[in-house]
This record gives sequence, structure tokens and C-alpha cells, in this order.
Amino acid sequence: MAGSNYRIREMRAASRRNNVSSEYIYGNTARELRELDTAQVPGIHLSHQTRRNRDRAKHMSPAYVLFLTLAMAFTVVICIQYLMLRSDVTSKIKELAKLETQLNELRAENDDMENRIKGAVDLEEVKYRAMNELGMQYANSDQIIAYECEDTDYVRQLIDIE
Repeated sequence: MAGSNYRIREMRAASRRNNVSSEYIYGNTARELRELDTAQVPGIHLSHQTRRNRDRAKHMSPAYVLFLTLAMAFTVVICIQYLMLRSDVTSKIKELAKLETQLNELRAENDDMENRIKGAVDLEEVKYRAMNELGMQYANSDQIIAYECEDTDYVRQLIDIE
């Protein structure tokens, strides 16, 4: 029992030396922390250079503030340009969709018109008029001349055929 009291006294003395509170905190909320000023703690001495570095770290130089301002302005300009490009792309996509819709409508109208024209022409009537009224006849085998052509799109007639 005497050993355990000795350990408790040693722990309390060590906590006082290290400026640690031995008070137990009940509950689940954190207490407000306050910064420990090392100049007020006995036994801890900071060098002049260390204090000067800490004071310098607390203040921002005008050059650093200017750099941060320029960096922020550059970032804002880049973001604005990105948003402008994004809206431009969106408007172009909408315009493209509208034009595709118009193209599909025109194709549908064109197909309908072609079907109506094909339906309106009676090929039997054309054949009848060509043969009876205009005197046309089917070509005989001796009237057919075969041509060889590199281009398959069309044939040019360079001389008159008898």
C-alpha cells in the first residue's frame, strides 16, 4: 500500500512539472484550450532567434499577401473562363440537337414527297404512250454496245454512235 501512495505522489509531481492538470474531466465535451505561453512557464527559456522566428511566423509580409492576391485573381479568371467555355459548349450542343431535329423532319418530308411522286407516276401508262404514241421499241441485241469504263458513275460519249 505504501508503494502505491508513493507512485501516486510521483505522478502528481511529474504532472505539475510538465504543467499537466491531474484533474479528471467528466463528460463527452471538449474544454476550451488555451495556448501555453512558454515565457510564463518557469524552467523553459527560448532563445532570441526562436522568439523572433515565432513572431515573424505570426505576421504575413506584403509580398506574400500580394502573391496570394495575384494567385487568387488568376484562379478566379481561370474559373470564369472555364464557366464561359462550358456554357458555350452547352449552347452549341443545344443548337446541334435543334438542327438534327430539323434535319430529321426534312428527311421525313422528303421521303414522303418521293413516295407520293413515285405513287403518282404510272409506269404502265408511260410505257404505253412511249410505244404507241411515240413509236419507241425495245432494243435488239445487235443494237446494244457494251463499254468498259474505269469510273462507274457515268459514261461520256466522245463520238457519235450510228
